[in-house]
Amino acid sequence: MTTNESPTLRQISDGLAAAVERAGASTVQVDARRRFPASGVVWADGLVVTADHVIENEEAITVGLPDGTTVAATLVGRDPGTDLALLAVEGATAAAELAPDGSAKVGHLVLAVGRPARDGVQASLGTVAAVGGPWRTRRGGRIEGYLRTDTTFFPGFSGGPLVDADGRVIGVNISLPRGGITITARSVTGVVEALRAHGRMLRAYLGIASQQVRMPEALAAAFGDQATGLLIVNVEPSTPAAAAGLLVGDILATIEGAPVRDAEELRDALGPERVGATVRVALVRGGAQHEVAVTLGERA
Repeated sequence: MTTNESPTLRQISDGLAAAVERAGASTVQVDARRRFPASGVVWADGLVVTADHVIENEEAITVGLPDGTTVAATLVGRDPGTDLALLAVEGATAAAELAPDGSAKVGHLVLAVGRPARDGVQASLGTVAAVGGPWRTRRGGRIEGYLRTDTTFFPGFSGGPLVDADGRVIGVNISLPRGGITITARSVTGVVEALRAHGRMLRAYLGIASQQVRMPEALAAAFGDQATGLLIVNVEPSTPAAAAGLLVGDILATIEGAPVRDAEELRDALGPERVGATVRVALVRGGAQHEVAVTLGERA
């Protein structure tokens, strides 16, 4: 005998099946590579998000819609740094409902959903194991928020959604060398907006090679007791750094007053909003403080 207070196993099972059905209405098949197709999510009317690494042939992309029809797609933009790509797809109108930002908690039940085959959606059940961010990928992309789960990413699930028990999209599943990860919906939306506007993610460019070193004791206090900076070991020719007169042997200390103690902080300082901007760069040169103005470029 059951009570109204405790759902039965069948009720839970039916609820999860309903969540998959709901998510499936905005989950599409993306065919743009030699091997098996991948998946994608209708993010807005006529726009589909998928994983960048599944786009091997930009000129012959097709998308399988939930109603069984196959249509051509065009590439709006791609960002290898976050492994996300944006497609324009006529007929893709059933946009996914996004879960509220931050609603996914460690321990919540979630479903990885994909449409790698023409015979319908597929899904795997798991729990949220970790919530994190921001995180810098090995390809230089900055992911503001991510989830790790114990769901199984079956072949062709890349680019598909991770959804909650109500079928709302929490994020987009991508594959990395050491396993799968889910980029949160809020982070995906930021990439989508950039790709719609520019066709790529803008990243500012300085043009140096550097390594972390300890700041000279006599000057550390001048930079707010900053213990480390970046020793410039190479200045690439015809770059913003070269034009501004940065030299090998300079120690980069701050950009616009913000400390640059390691390579991660340097990458954070070179965000998309600073492409083309002129910034104040504080250096240690010849044992003394030095400041130069650098007009940043765009990383190709």
